[in-house]
Amino acid sequence: MNDTLGLIRYKFIILIVFLILLCPLAVQKATGISTIDYEVPIYKISIPENTQLDIWKICEENDLSYELGLSVFQIEGVNDFQTGNIRAEIEKLAYLRDYWSEQGFPDEIVFDLMLLSKQRGIDGCENLMKDTDAYHLDNYVQKVTEYKFYLEQI
Repeated sequence: MNDTLGLIRYKFIILIVFLILLCPLAVQKATGISTIDYEVPIYKISIPENTQLDIWKICEENDLSYELGLSVFQIEGVNDFQTGNIRAEIEKLAYLRDYWSEQGFPDEIVFDLMLLSKQRGIDGCENLMKDTDAYHLDNYVQKVTEYKFYLEQI
């Protein structure tokens, strides 16, 4: 009985050592895979290609949809495409997304609230939510959503 437990412990220790030695290899392989460059879709819209690349990069940094970023700039008719302004607008969207997520709203509602807050401010969005449940029918929210869907279908 004692020999059986000793043999099981011995096998268990060998297995642990083997896994410890194998894990760094798995991490190295996974790291190597993550360095693949992704092709950035460039759309035939009024936003210049180099600006689209800037928007894509900043959206990636903020874990925000690239098509959402393009849609907001396109619907708002933004013509001032300085990198600092682009960064500020995208970071504002990310802040609003995080704010509403922290309030406990599900993602599909956070999307609408983020856009409403961009247009009306957080207080304006909260006031609209008190007045109606149809905030997703807001003209700005619908335009941005429809344009984002359009870009995703191209």
